[in-house]
Formats: sequence, C-alpha cells, structure tokens
Amino acid sequence: MNNKKYPFIQAEETQTTIDFEGLVKVKVISDPLVTEGSLYKKDQHFTPTATAAPMVSSLQAQLRPDLWEKDSFGLAHFRHEAKGKSSNYIEHYITSPDDISLLPWDEALQIVDKFGLTTAKLHLIFAAHSMRQQEPWLSFFTLSANDLITELGWDKRTDLTKNQKLNELAKAAFALGCLTIQATWVEGYRKNKITCSVETSRIWETAIKVKGSKLNLRGQINLKDQIDKLDEVYITVRPGLWTLGFLNRAGAEAKKALYQFGYLVQELLKIDPYHDDFALRLGLNLTLESRFHTSGIYKVLTILETLLPKTVINEALENRDKARKLINRWNHALEVLSGLTRAFQIEFDSVSYPEALRPGSKARKPRGYFEQLLAAKITILPPKPIPELLANKTKPQLNQPKSNPANQPKSSSESLKSELTGTEIQNARKAKGWNQVKLAGFLGVSQAFISQVEKGNRTFSKKMEAKVRKILNL
Repeated sequence: MNNKKYPFIQAEETQTTIDFEGLVKVKVISDPLVTEGSLYKKDQHFTPTATAAPMVSSLQAQLRPDLWEKDSFGLAHFRHEAKGKSSNYIEHYITSPDDISLLPWDEALQIVDKFGLTTAKLHLIFAAHSMRQQEPWLSFFTLSANDLITELGWDKRTDLTKNQKLNELAKAAFALGCLTIQATWVEGYRKNKITCSVETSRIWETAIKVKGSKLNLRGQINLKDQIDKLDEVYITVRPGLWTLGFLNRAGAEAKKALYQFGYLVQELLKIDPYHDDFALRLGLNLTLESRFHTSGIYKVLTILETLLPKTVINEALENRDKARKLINRWNHALEVLSGLTRAFQIEFDSVSYPEALRPGSKARKPRGYFEQLLAAKITILPPKPIPELLANKTKPQLNQPKSNPANQPKSSSESLKSELTGTEIQNARKAKGWNQVKLAGFLGVSQAFISQVEKGNRTFSKKMEAKVRKILNL
C-alpha cells in the first residue's frame, strides 16, 4: 500500500512492510494512532448505519459466495438488480490490493473465500462510522482492533487467542478493501428523479497497521511471515466514492443525491456466528431492509431465498428430513432475535402461519407443512424505538461540535464566541507559519489529531480550545 494510492496514510509513521499470510500487506509502526470512539453511547444500544443499495448488494456479495460468477472476460462478478427494475443494477468485482486492476477468477476467489460473517459485521461497522463524517467521500477514520474485539463480543470468546482475533480482523479488513462497485441507480419519478451512478471504485479503501517495530518491541514476524504477539492492529478506512451519491446529506436536500440509513443494534454484532449463524445472517439483512421495508411484512420464502442458495430450498422441498432441519434452523433464528435484550419484534400472520409451525410448538405438523411455511407471512421489525425513528426520518448527528441546549443560557463569554472550526484553526496556524507538527507540540497532542481537527472529524475540549485561542491569537 503505497502513499500515492493511500494519501491518508502518514508515510513518516511507516517503519517496515511485511506480508500477512502471504496476502495482506501491513505497516508496522511504533506509535499509537488517533482512533474513533465507540459506536455506542453508554445508555444507547443502537447507532445509525448506511443502508443504501450499495450496502445491500455488498452484504449479499459477502454472504452469498454461491452467486459470484465468471463473466465473459474471466473476471469474478457479482450482480445485484433492484426488484422489478432491471435498469437499476450494481456490479461488484474483486480488485488488486495495490491498484484498481480487476483480478481474474482464480485470484479473486481467494478474496471471496475470505468473505463471511466477520466481514459483514465489519462492513456495517464501517458504514456506521462513515455516517459520522461530514463528507464521507473525502474523510477517513482509524479503528482500533482491540476496540472492535469488544464491539463484536469477541472479548468473551475463549476459542481464539488475542493474537488470532487481531489477525482475523486484519484479514477481514483487507478483504473488504478489495471489493469494488459499479452502479447505475435511479430513485424517484419525474421531477424528483435522482440518478446515482458510480464508476468502478472500491467500497472501502483500507490500510492496516500494526503497533510494533523492527526491534520487535511490540510484534515479531515468524518464519511463516505471520505476526505473533500483536499488541494492536489499526484499520484506517476511507469510504469509496459511492458515498458521494448514496450518503450525501447536502446532496439529498438539494435533490441531487440520496441519504439512506437505518440502525445497527449493538447486540446483533455479538451474536455467535458458530452456534447462531442463520440468526446473524437474518439480523444483518433485516438491518439493511428495515429502511425500505418499513411495514416489516415478509413472505418466509422471500427471506429464505435472500439468505440461502436455491438448491438448499429445493432439496428441502424434495426431502422431508432436510425440510425438518431447515425449519428448525429458521425457528431457532427467530428465537435468537426475539430473545435479545433489545429484541426484534416478531408477529406471525394468523391466517397463513399455522401455530404448529411456529417456534416452540409441540403440535403435530400438518401435511405439506414445508410448502405452508414458504407461503406464510411474518412481520419482523427492529427493536423499539427504531421503527418510530425510521418513520419520523430522524436524521443522525454528524461528527460536529454540539450546540448549546436552548434551555441552558450561555454565559456572556460563550455568547460572544462560537466554537472554533477546523478551517479557522488551519488559517490561523498558517498565518503564524506553523505546520501541524509544531502546533501539536505546543498542545501536547499528535499531528494526526490536529489533522483530524482541521478536517472537522475531531473537536477540542473546552480547556484545549481556550489554549488554542491563546496560542494562535484567536
């Protein structure tokens, strides 16, 4: 990952480059980076995440490797079309980690094989952090893998060592950085029609750094080119250009872009993928569907076709034992989602969904029960109060200074001066002939933090802001 392709990576921090299991290139650094805070506030257990069409198609591309095909040029290809509107489509390819060249089938499958529930969770986490940026297509952010371990509930896992967990997250981030998108998408009609087309670009540009040094102070390289005794892995992400058309609040207000989001439930990220694989797949898909499917009413067959290969459903139609096992998987998934502390709201249609087919029922199943299940209707809504928030189209807050509450009077000094903007700080710094490093030295913070503040991605504390005003004569 060179700095021409990834200008958001600070070259001066790089000490060496190694190969991660013969595939993932990482940077080994000695100093910690400034990272994003937690997705979830102390008393809030859900957070906004992007749910636009590219998010949906990307999730399907990760969870349905059976739908990848070889195109006429020998490239691995995944195509997603809008229901009932074939003119709206999104195509995904796999690109080289070093440039935007597309990989042929055999090489691309090595990346597709890395996709799964871990990349899907990380995909939604990236989207949630992108929601916090003023201009996602221009911004970048850095995540701590140790923070992600807690966010994913992996801190409770005993089957993997900390080193293995960090390695897994690094590999997942790398794979996501290889997924590309091409999109032709139109929403609305006549005067309100919005066209969002995306040329070939990455869904996420990712760069991976490991806290360590050549002297093995924090990490060492073994004979298999793996990193042992990891202390920290940093994942720096820049959202792709698709966010310009699909996650652009100002553009949406000007009727030139879309701005679509739903809510990611904290407990969903912690569902055990080994014991509750189907429940997690269902929950992840419902997270993205909830913004468009506000009624929450689905036909069971529609959901199963989204989550499973058609061959699995067809085999269940022909084999009673396989049908029974699939129904058990389905019912267990519903029990898991309804059993969360912030539970999904599930209602069974009284006419089409027989009691005997519902989770926990001991009643004898009727003849042709699997066909009845496929035709049955079910309502699944996200935990409260998410449906109400979506119905009211409540806009999430961006990463910006908080305004003073209306019922809290400002002091005379506060009323005379507003919070400093990144542009004001940058202009005052340049007027003194200082670079970011020099200002950071006076304030006792890192140059990376100053860079984030000037981009509008971070803010100073009140105490620090007062110091900045004094130093820069503001």
